[in-house]
Amino acid sequence: MAEQRSALESIYRTGQIGVKGHLISTSICECRDRKLVQISGWQDSFKSVCVKLAAVLKSEIPNDLRQAKSFDGRSIFRVGPERLWVVGASNDKIMHQLDSVSLGDEATLTEIGHSRTVLRISGPESDTLLNRGLPIDLDSKIFPVNTFVQSTIHHMSVLVHRIDIAKELVFDIYISRELAITFWEWLTEAAAPLGCEIKQPDRSA
Repeated sequence: MAEQRSALESIYRTGQIGVKGHLISTSICECRDRKLVQISGWQDSFKSVCVKLAAVLKSEIPNDLRQAKSFDGRSIFRVGPERLWVVGASNDKIMHQLDSVSLGDEATLTEIGHSRTVLRISGPESDTLLNRGLPIDLDSKIFPVNTFVQSTIHHMSVLVHRIDIAKELVFDIYISRELAITFWEWLTEAAAPLGCEIKQPDRSA
C-alpha cells in the first residue's frame, strides 16, 4: 500500500503561536497514521450488516447520528442512516480485519483515510476556539464525551467528535484533505489570541 502522507506536511510547524509569554490555553496536533473505513449499505439489509460488524469490532454499532461508540482506541460513527465510519490506528489488527468481512451485496466497504485530515484540539479553551467558527453549543451538558456533529466551520464541512483523554476537554476534527491547508490557516489564526501550542503529530491516536 502507498504511504499516506499528510496534507499539512509542508506547512506544519511545532511551537507556540500568538503572543509570546501568553498562557497556553489550547493545543493542536495532527493525528496521523489513521485508518478510516466507510461502510455503506441499504435500508433492508443494513441491520444484518451492523450485526456482522459488531462481532468483528467487539462493540455496539451506534443507532443515531449524534452519539459515537468508542472502544480500545477505535471510534464508530453513524454518519448517515445506512452509512458508518470506523476509525482507528493504522496498525490496529481489528481495523484490518474489516477488510476481510464478507458483506456480499449487503454493503460496500471503502478505505477513505487518505481523503481526510484529522486534527486534535485540546485544552480549557478548545471549545471557545471551535465556537469561533462552529455554530454548535459545545457545553458538556449538551455535547458530552463521544458526541459528534457534522457541521461547517468557516464554510468548510467538518465532523467534530468530543473525546475523553484524562478528563481533559478534547475534540477531534475531521476535514476533507483538499481543504486541510485552508482550514489549518483559519484554525491557527483563530487560536493565536488564546495562547496555543502546535504539538508534534500524534501517530498513536
